Amino acid sequence: MSLSRRRICWLISAGLVLICLAALGGLLNDDRAQLLGAAAAAEGQSQPQAGSNEKLRALLLERYDILKGIVESRKKWLESGRGTASEFMDVTIAMFHAEADLCSTDAQRIAVYEKLAAALREHEAWTERKAAAGRPEMDAWRVKVARLEAQIRLEQLRLSQRPSK
Repeated sequence: MSLSRRRICWLISAGLVLICLAALGGLLNDDRAQLLGAAAAAEGQSQPQAGSNEKLRALLLERYDILKGIVESRKKWLESGRGTASEFMDVTIAMFHAEADLCSTDAQRIAVYEKLAAALREHEAWTERKAAAGRPEMDAWRVKVARLEAQIRLEQLRLSQRPSK
């Protein structure tokens, strides 16, 4: 890996850590709006919901289908040694967010985030095995942070489902 590519990877990783710290600060201050805003900004996505608008639903479905195809392609590349773990992880996360945007209820979104957390746990185990074999540990850390973000989002959705007393 070239020096400039390492610097880019380091900068991206540092940015993710800063985003996580900002999100953690919002969580500790019990400021859910700030936390969700930081998460949406980090994802670079808004949270459109399909609702009854068929044109919006068609666009969301098209985006999901394209991302699903990219995930399948990147997985094959990764298994053959041509792709990077971060490319695969980024597109996988984007695909699950696109799937969540298609959901009309929080219960459906919870199911999607459960699948995302499971996929990231599997990817985390894979990157940890690669790190043990001498690959950079940074990939494993990035996947772990992404998994934690997915689990945090999942728990937030679950909390919003509970009736308040």
